[in-house]
Amino acid sequence: MAKLYVVSLSDAERLLLQRTITKGKAPARTITRARILLKADAGREGPEWTDTKIAEAV
Repeated sequence: MAKLYVVSLSDAERLLLQRTITKGKAPARTITRARILLKADAGREGPEWTDTKIAEAV
């Protein structure tokens, strides 16, 4: 499956998403979306998972 959007997060964005996940105080939907964005990150530190692999993980 081809990627429709390439996600490239800055260090500040990545840190904000990681804090959102680790605190656990946000709604479940927000935490799930943060996890998806971190997995789709194509930046230098991101894993850049495929859409199919992300769907299986989530």
